[in-house]
Amino acid sequence: MPAPAKEPQGGQPPASKEEARRRINRLRYWSLPFVGVFAVLNLIPNVPWPWRAGMLAVEVVFVIVYGTAAVRLLLWQRDEYWRERGRDGPQTPGTVPERRLER
Repeated sequence: MPAPAKEPQGGQPPASKEEARRRINRLRYWSLPFVGVFAVLNLIPNVPWPWRAGMLAVEVVFVIVYGTAAVRLLLWQRDEYWRERGRDGPQTPGTVPERRLER
């Protein structure tokens, strides 16, 4: 007998709002200090080229790490959206109801 539509089929219950808030705060906690420091460092005039290259390398690493964290957050939110609806999501065609044309 199939499970009711309101129960998640993935085996895990949907996450709470506290979990989402915790993940967003973690992203904010790590991003704001770095953005502030890099903004100040970029305002310093006449920085020698080796220092400028080092700052650029650190900024590139930060952008990659921050971008990866943001993408992971978005993918988690997408999974939670489908888990709340009791389906695995659009990537598994067996869980999405098909629209049938009636004539």
